[in-house]
Amino acid sequence: MIRLGILISLALTLSSQSNSHEVRPAHLTINSTDISQFYTAFFRQPQIAGQFLGLYLDTNCEQKSVTMEVDNSSVTENYELDCSKSGLSEIEIVGLERTMIDTLVSITDSNQSSTLPEAVLITGDQPRIELRSTSYSLPVYLLIGFEHLLYGFDHILFVLMLMYLVKRPLDIVKIITIFTFAHSTTLALSVFEFIKVSQAPVEAIIAGTIVLLASENLSPSRVSSVRYLSLIVFSFGLLHGLGFAGALKEIGLPPSNQFNALLLFNLGLEAAQLAIVFLTLLAFRITKLKENRILLYSPVYLSGVIASYWFADRTWRIIAPLWLNSSGVS
Repeated sequence: MIRLGILISLALTLSSQSNSHEVRPAHLTINSTDISQFYTAFFRQPQIAGQFLGLYLDTNCEQKSVTMEVDNSSVTENYELDCSKSGLSEIEIVGLERTMIDTLVSITDSNQSSTLPEAVLITGDQPRIELRSTSYSLPVYLLIGFEHLLYGFDHILFVLMLMYLVKRPLDIVKIITIFTFAHSTTLALSVFEFIKVSQAPVEAIIAGTIVLLASENLSPSRVSSVRYLSLIVFSFGLLHGLGFAGALKEIGLPPSNQFNALLLFNLGLEAAQLAIVFLTLLAFRITKLKENRILLYSPVYLSGVIASYWFADRTWRIIAPLWLNSSGVS
């Protein structure tokens, strides 16, 4: 009982201090205007742990005006760039080296002879880039997909709970394949707006799926049928696909290569997912957790408590404004 209390306390501490969502990149969108070598730029940087990052854009062009828009999750700076002297050739995200995020740059130039890349990723290791020497980098979406799942702790916990439910490697492959097919389907349908849903309820339900899987893992009468489990995983996978889509729509897709970018993003997700499966199986083999039931199921308890906190927090964020409005509280 004492051990269980320690686990719960640890889980609550971790859940309150960590963000269940992946660390999303900042996004810089640059569009050409009707005036040659004049551009508009929109730089959106996320809020991390309740704090804005203090990043700002610097280029080789003259900044004509800067305005700012702030909401609960991000700050967006709007720029007008006069690049008539030398053309747009350099971009720097000042302060990026102090953070753990990257910046995705999307460029739309109506000039048919433009040599500017359509998409490029700026990292903290190299916060300043020369656009003319940067090759076309659509594969940045592969990296973004990989990082999205790797830093998306709720998706990691879901995959981990799935692996606890099945024993044979072949069954793990089947279940992960079904999950992949399901979330790939709703990811594509949502990104191309065949279906539209609010993200807040989706994120709350995703946390709930982790709670349900953790409970099932601890149940004496847990699901043993791979066929029945496949139906559950397929349903849950559809929900997770909507979660992936919400993040990708915030990041944006290059207008002329949306399908290829989506495919690369999805391949990045799957690469990270396979890496998690491999590392988990390796950890089980190296640590010999199966020989100690308490150690074996400690991650299940931790995942269940953390996901319960996320579910309660996300649900409250949905209900609270409705309750306050109905009560007439401003």
